[in-house]
Amino acid sequence: MKVEVAPQGSVTVIIPHGPLTSDEDEDFRRGAAPALAERHGRVVADMTDVPYLDSRGIETLLELFGASSFLLRPIVACLNETCRDALDLTDVLPKLAVFDTVESALRSYSK
Repeated sequence: MKVEVAPQGSVTVIIPHGPLTSDEDEDFRRGAAPALAERHGRVVADMTDVPYLDSRGIETLLELFGASSFLLRPIVACLNETCRDALDLTDVLPKLAVFDTVESALRSYSK
């Protein structure tokens, strides 16, 4: 899995490309962890290019993005219907701050 990291002021946007599954878990962690540490958890996960995720992918999102004391809820943007359904069926959706666009997610940090 390719993981892009795009600094946006004091926030970093992490953009995974491909399914977030147990097979891709370590690649996602390697790509996301440095940005999370560097920005003290001020990150947005842009899920535009994530077609689906499995239970391990969901756990990874919660572990990585929820580990920071700076975040009340992990922030994700651009979830497709398949990912949204998986998060809803596992009762994880309420634990996330979900935004339709990356721009609206970034603006949430200025409030």
